[in-house]
Amino acid sequence: MRQLRLMACVGLAAALGACGGGGDGGSSLSTNPGGNPPPGGGTPPPPASTVTLVNQAFSPTTITVTAGTTVTWKWNDCSGDGYGGGTCVVHQVAFDDGSGIKSDSQDQGTFARTFATKGTYKYHCTIHQAQGMVGEVVVQ
Repeated sequence: MRQLRLMACVGLAAALGACGGGGDGGSSLSTNPGGNPPPGGGTPPPPASTVTLVNQAFSPTTITVTAGTTVTWKWNDCSGDGYGGGTCVVHQVAFDDGSGIKSDSQDQGTFARTFATKGTYKYHCTIHQAQGMVGEVVVQ
């Protein structure tokens, strides 16, 4: 019986090799053959950057990006009890530039803003500003 199984395995391996199933068939899929530029030309948008809200602080406090970058604030200020319960701290991101741009008051989720113009954009948490929860985006 053992010898019969061995012969079947050897026969299967030979058949796969003959069909190109051995992984050496030389075929590959490419979504961009030849390394050509993406359709439409131009330059890709700058990468997004993230600021995390954790331990009642912005991390990093100062972020430097290029004009056109979208910065995302991600709420991550929760503590658990180890059993699936816990609490999350509510924060609100608000800008000091007079634009009136601010996130919702929330304890989880994200907020994003795209910065098209060079400059320094200071912001704060409306709930914890007195405790020093402030940050800035420097756009170059």
